[in-house]
Amino acid sequence: MTSRGFVLYPAAQEWADQVNEEMSHGHCEGMAVMAARLFRGDIDPQDLDPAAESTFDLVLEDPDVESAIDTWWATQLLAPVQQAYLAFQKYRPSEIAAELAAGLQRGDGYTMGIYSPPVAHAITPFAVTREGNRIAISVYDNNFPGTVQRIMIDPVAEQWRYAVGSTNPDEPTGGWEGGIGTIELTPMSSRALPSIAPFDDAPAKGVARGNSATTHLLLTSPDPQAQTSVVLTIDGRTYDTSNPTVALPDGVLVRTTLGEVLSGRGTAVAVDGSKVKSFSASPRATGGATGSTRFTISADAVGAPRSTVHAVASSGEPTGQFVVNPGVNLTIDSGDWTDAEVNIANGLNSVDFPLDDDLDMSVITDDDGVADVEFLDEDGDVVGEYAIDDETEDGMVMDSTAEFDAETGEFDVIEEEAEPEDVDEDVLAWLADMSADDGSEDSVETSDGSMDMDESDDGDSAGGEDSDDAWSGDDEDADADSGSDADAEADADSGE
Repeated sequence: MTSRGFVLYPAAQEWADQVNEEMSHGHCEGMAVMAARLFRGDIDPQDLDPAAESTFDLVLEDPDVESAIDTWWATQLLAPVQQAYLAFQKYRPSEIAAELAAGLQRGDGYTMGIYSPPVAHAITPFAVTREGNRIAISVYDNNFPGTVQRIMIDPVAEQWRYAVGSTNPDEPTGGWEGGIGTIELTPMSSRALPSIAPFDDAPAKGVARGNSATTHLLLTSPDPQAQTSVVLTIDGRTYDTSNPTVALPDGVLVRTTLGEVLSGRGTAVAVDGSKVKSFSASPRATGGATGSTRFTISADAVGAPRSTVHAVASSGEPTGQFVVNPGVNLTIDSGDWTDAEVNIANGLNSVDFPLDDDLDMSVITDDDGVADVEFLDEDGDVVGEYAIDDETEDGMVMDSTAEFDAETGEFDVIEEEAEPEDVDEDVLAWLADMSADDGSEDSVETSDGSMDMDESDDGDSAGGEDSDDAWSGDDEDADADSGSDADAEADADSGE
């Protein structure tokens, strides 16, 4: 903070800019979380608008409402939340229902993600009942306020179906159906704030800089018509993440960001470096993408600088790649990218590098906090070097542009002090007042910034031998609030 306002650390600013780029396409995840918070009584409508008598009196145009939705939307990109929904991606649909029913009886809250390519959506489940030989999960869908929607599960076939927008679950689904890996839960306890951010470039105590276990990738596009996915290459095998049912190696998490109306646009990837030593990731834009569609792909790891690429890629086919090697050393292969710019955010320094399509970059971080950037020609030879310290002489945040001249091997550098921005101090006060121990027992962020991806990955805890009792039709608690109180997001008529 300066006398003129607030200045975010460069990595935080780059992360916030990318989150806002993705969130501009829709807010369904944030609405689903807010619906759960209001339904559970974690927050009252009057906390957002003193004049509101019910959630239907809240409007998205209210800055307090919008800020709350935005904040909770962004939690889907935090490691504890990613770990939570990862565990459920390996559960059978009937196990999801059993775990949900047991959790609701305990008083736990959840959001639910459903995926039916090419769409994805976030909703709020609040009851589980028997419907003949099927299981019904009652949900609040923020795109259809004032109604109760239901997901129907066939426990024999282990398939789920969702007649979107219909109060009759037997109506045609319009393609909304799936099985294992296409339906998930996220416990509200995993969203406890404050939380360690993926862009935190300060290594944990006792951990060598640049030696964090987990690398987080985020792929987004400002094009509202484009859908993104990442093609991963690990140990010589290729994994197309546009298919939510693709079997990924142990230690790899991939999830479509949930934000657009009945659709997911961005892609979040987390790779546990203790299980996957090296990998490459190529961004791809499909759907309504064109040859001029821009994309943003970033790499975060605790103890390493944030690396972000803004570029244009040819639509449809994966192009270019991030190559991550042990020690969080990163190589950026420009491939067929055009109009590319790479930002390296290291401590107090933010440097933008225009990147020609015939040059690649590597970023290596030493134990002193210096990020060594190398420009490489087509033969892999180093043709230019630039060092970025994590500190500045006067302790101020610096924004720089360093344009490489291939003929001279020199950089033309423009450097200026970052401009402070206005920040809502009420939001800062709210975040400061958040209880650090709300759900903290369930946090999975370890001291070295890694993610424990082994727990609950076999689905055995979903209900076990007693799972039938968890969703018995005689369970009054599971179906206690099947209607009006589920209208937990106010002016959610569009989900955007």
